[in-house]
Amino acid sequence: MEAGQETLLLAPPPPRGTETTHPMKPTRNLKYLAWIRTLPCLVCERTTGIEAAHTGPHGMAQKSPDTSAIPLCPRHHRTGRDSYHKLGARAFERHHGLDLRAVEAHLNTRASIRIEFGSFVAHFLGDQYVLGPVSIGVRSAVRQALDLKRQDRSWLSLEAITEPDVGSFLRIRERLQTRL
Repeated sequence: MEAGQETLLLAPPPPRGTETTHPMKPTRNLKYLAWIRTLPCLVCERTTGIEAAHTGPHGMAQKSPDTSAIPLCPRHHRTGRDSYHKLGARAFERHHGLDLRAVEAHLNTRASIRIEFGSFVAHFLGDQYVLGPVSIGVRSAVRQALDLKRQDRSWLSLEAITEPDVGSFLRIRERLQTRL
C-alpha cells in the first residue's frame, strides 16, 4: 500500500436469517409542527395553546408522520368529551362535520415564489399574489408568502373553493405591507 492511501474494511454480511427488520419511522418536521401551532383550532378557532394533533395512520406506540398534523386546542385534541382522542378519528369527523384527510392535504400544499417582471409573485392554491418589487428582498417576500398561507382560512370550511375574493386579498396584502 502506498503512502496517502487508506483501506476501507467492510464487515462481512450477516449470516442468512439473522437480518433485523426495522419498521419505517414516520417523517418528522419540527418546523412544520411549529407552523401548525400558529393556526387556529380547526373546531372552535381558538388561537392560544394550539397543539399539533397527529391524525394519520400509525402503528402501536408509533406516531403518524408530522405532515398529518392538524391544529386543535387541548379541549378538542385531548381533554374534552368531543375531543379527537376520546371520540376517535371517524366519530370526530362526523361530530364536527370535518374531512380530516382534506384538511391535511390542504395544509400540506406549498406556496412557491417566483420573480416575474421585477416583482416577487407568490403562487398558492392556484392563485397569484404580488408580494412587491425585488428590492424588498427574498426574506420579506418569503415572510409575506408565509403570512398569506397562515391567514388562509379556506381549510376551515372545507367547501369547494370558489373564485378568490379580490377585496379580501387586497385587505390581506395591505395588512402585510403595513407590517414591513
